[in-house]
Amino acid sequence: MNGAGMATRKTDGPAGAGGERASAGQAPLLEIDRLCVSAHINGQDWRALENITLRVDRGETRGLVGESGSGKSLTLRAAMGLLPGSLSVTSGAIRFKGRDLLADGGKAMAAVRGTGIAMVFQEPAVALNPVMRVGRQITDSVSARRGWGRRQAREFAVELMDQVGIRDPKRWVEAYPHQLSGGMRQRVMIASAIACGPELIFCDEPTTALDVTVQSQILKLFSKLQADLHAGFLYVTHDLSVVAEFCSSLSVMYAGRIVEQSDDLKAMVQAPVHPYTRALLGAVPRIKGPIQRLRGLSSSAPPLTERSQAPTAPLAEVSPGWQVAPASPEEVELFETGVQAWEAQA
Repeated sequence: MNGAGMATRKTDGPAGAGGERASAGQAPLLEIDRLCVSAHINGQDWRALENITLRVDRGETRGLVGESGSGKSLTLRAAMGLLPGSLSVTSGAIRFKGRDLLADGGKAMAAVRGTGIAMVFQEPAVALNPVMRVGRQITDSVSARRGWGRRQAREFAVELMDQVGIRDPKRWVEAYPHQLSGGMRQRVMIASAIACGPELIFCDEPTTALDVTVQSQILKLFSKLQADLHAGFLYVTHDLSVVAEFCSSLSVMYAGRIVEQSDDLKAMVQAPVHPYTRALLGAVPRIKGPIQRLRGLSSSAPPLTERSQAPTAPLAEVSPGWQVAPASPEEVELFETGVQAWEAQA
């Protein structure tokens, strides 16, 4: 234990760049298996997520990327049991350390939410309660579980605020969210997420609204927390530079499905297979080399009601830990411009 009682997990060494692969017979920290989510719109069901399959091991940081509307945040919310009423899981499994979180009518999910799995939301100004002091928001969950009084909870909030890099935490623990800067609010969200010592942390574009300096500080904080807690991270972002800095593995989403993923981020970035992955990487500006016109994707992901509802083929294995979805001729043509840009930069 440290300080007011936050449990930290000691390991034989710092978290490895790729995390710890679960050995044979050992369950991964998170396993999402052929997850399908449907939306009920105007009396008809539409598949919002199709056969999502991925895993996160202890100490691993898996990036989940794709353009807006690809289903990244929806995947996190489904895995946390936070889907809105118009959406529902129709098939598949979500397992945490081998335990089916969709069992028992949601009781299994509720039991690990906060303590086993926590989430850092995209916009703290929206996620935080504007009329509640931030110290109380940080410790509300852990106080209820441990039966702490106000003084003990305040001391723990101060400790956590110091741990996430908020200067003079005794001053800010009684502040309201509007009195903090954007970076400080995001640190409060992170402190709230780690209060119960989770083993798995979901990050839903947590640096999107921050300037590059604060973004770098937050990423360094995540790296430190990963080493201290030895937690697994599932990190949603549209920023490939963040992926390169913070992640060790990668899953790429398009139109509600995973089109390519690998446990080896560098290998996949150097030689992507799916045309969408190549097009996505081709849209990233390069600092080195000759000056070229930036070539973006030629089309956005189709809206939900315009997507094909035909069953998708399973991912094929390129090599151990690296899978890719088959691309239709229409997709190859759709992403051709972006693929050409990637090939020119490769």
